[in-house]
Parts: sequence; structure tokens; C-alpha cells
Amino acid sequence: MQNHTIEEKLHLDQVDFDALRKTHRGVIGIISMGDMGSGIARLLTAHNYAVVTNVSDRSEDTQSRARSTGAILLPSDQLLVQHSDVILSIVPPASALSTAQRITSSLVGDTPLSSEGKTLYYADLNAVSPSTVKSISSLFDSHPNVKFIDGSILGGPPSLSLDDDDDTPKAWTKPLIPTSGPFSFSSVYDSPELSAILRAKHISDKIGQASGLKMVFASLSKGYAAVALQSITTAQQLGVLPELVESVTELQGGAAGRKLERAVTGLAPKAGRWEREMKEIGRTHRENGGWGREEGIFEAAAEIYRAVATETVLGREKIGRREKGTTVEGVAVAVAEGLEKRKARGE
Repeated sequence: MQNHTIEEKLHLDQVDFDALRKTHRGVIGIISMGDMGSGIARLLTAHNYAVVTNVSDRSEDTQSRARSTGAILLPSDQLLVQHSDVILSIVPPASALSTAQRITSSLVGDTPLSSEGKTLYYADLNAVSPSTVKSISSLFDSHPNVKFIDGSILGGPPSLSLDDDDDTPKAWTKPLIPTSGPFSFSSVYDSPELSAILRAKHISDKIGQASGLKMVFASLSKGYAAVALQSITTAQQLGVLPELVESVTELQGGAAGRKLERAVTGLAPKAGRWEREMKEIGRTHRENGGWGREEGIFEAAAEIYRAVATETVLGREKIGRREKGTTVEGVAVAVAEGLEKRKARGE
């Protein structure tokens, strides 16, 4: 069993999971509690699902975020497997395979899952290519009690809007969650409720379709952000950035100007994660779209995001605690400075 705090021990000891199941719709495991994972945790707890997670090896910030969602913090993956009806994997693309390996490792031997004959659903909701998700799915082939769901998330984290008059909860804004493969979220409880709450839609019985949809969808949004970032940085170096922004707004409309601003100011905390996502997108276009070149535009986009994450001050930005790059000019200046330093090093 992994190390965990006294608070987590007490919390776990106080949980009667049999009683919990009588008062809740079900028990949902989430890995991990980033911006999206914690948003989905809040959505589920608000709809009377118990949420469990294992963040025992994560930072105090992550543990605090997990507690704030109302999730039950478990000290091991074995307990996560034992108590969950379905596990949602919501991790950076580079961690999708290793996260599934973590779960399969916890299934080896006489686990509670195998001894009780319980069925566990594992939903991979990560931004990976169809071939990657098929590799992940294959990890569970020797575990017949685990049912795999290929899924993806289109849009931002769930959020609860408040009434303008009295600040009471009004309505949830949710991303879309396409799923594919032999199983769906409706399979978990033989009911459409969970699918409706998650705004999930089963689009195909073929594993890889939901992940593929994510790849082509993200091609449009995050691919555009990479192009926009390179454009504004070069415009800054040329001394024509204000004119660029003005021209976009004047000729293409205010919506185009706002799209440009959102794209470049929102990417800083996500650039490190998007580097791998661009590579997964490029792989999808090569393997599934027939674009057979080894290095294409999305591999180039991956390099742009890598540079932002590792060579500029923007790489230290965190969601919810932004300091740098909150304007188009701020992003352009920060990236230009990073590129100048790289040039000075002769790289």
C-alpha cells in the first residue's frame, strides 16, 4: 500500500462503502484530478455519485483540489479498483498508457476484483490516437472482468453557472464526451443516467472511433492555436503586432479577433501536455487519414508547444493562477524572448 497522510487514513477508515452505495447512484473512480478531472468530479458529486481517487503520490495542491471536489481519497490503486464501478482516466496524453498499466498491475493476483467476480469498466478519455487507444485496450484483454470504453472529451471542464440575481446554482455547462467500442457509459448501470449527466454519446461499436474524433476535432482548435502563436510572435518581432490584431478584427470580424485572443492566451498552462497531443494527432493523420509523411504540420506544432513549455516563462503558468501571457501582446513578448535566448545559445 502506498504512503498516505493521517487525514487520508482517517477519511478512509470512516467510509462505509456498503452504506455509501445505498445513498448514492454509484461509485466513480477518477484518475487524475487536474482541471478536467476535478470538474467532472464536481459534476458527478453534484448528481449524487460518490467519487473516489488515488492522489497519494501527487502534490499537496492536487490533493487539496481533489478534496475540494468532495471526492474520497484512497491510498492505493488496489482500493480504487475494489470500490469503483467505473474508472475514468483523464490524464495528459503521455501518461495514458502508463496509467492503464498502473491499473492492470493492481489486478494481478488475488485482487478483490477477481475474487468477488465484480465487473469494472475502464474508460480512457484521453487525447490519444486510435492506434494508441487500441494498445491501451489490449492491456485489459487478459482481465475479463474489466470492460473497456474508448472515449474522448471535446470542450472545456464542466462548470456550474450561478443565477445573476441571487448567486444560486443555475445550470451546468458540460463538454461533449463521445464514446465507442462494445461498451458505453449506459452499460455501467444498465441505465442512460450516467451518459446523460456526462453528456456522453456512443458513436460506434468500434474501439478507436471516439479517440479519432478527438484527434480531428483538436486538429482544428489546437492546430489553429499553434499557427496563431507563431504568427503573433513573428508579428511582434516585425513590430506589426497591433496592426495584425487590428486587421484580423477589421477584416474578419470581432469573433475572429476574440478567437485569436482566446487561442494564444489560453495555451500557456497546457503547452507541455499539448506537445504530446500534437504528436498523437499527427500519428492519426498518417495512420488513419493517409497522410503518410513521417514529419508533418502537427509534429511541427508539437515543437512549438515544446518550446513554449520549456524555453519561455509561460511554461511555469498554472490554470487558475495566471501571471504571464494573459494578453496577446504578453504571449508574443514572452515567446519572442524565449526564442531570442535560444538564438543567442546558437540553437
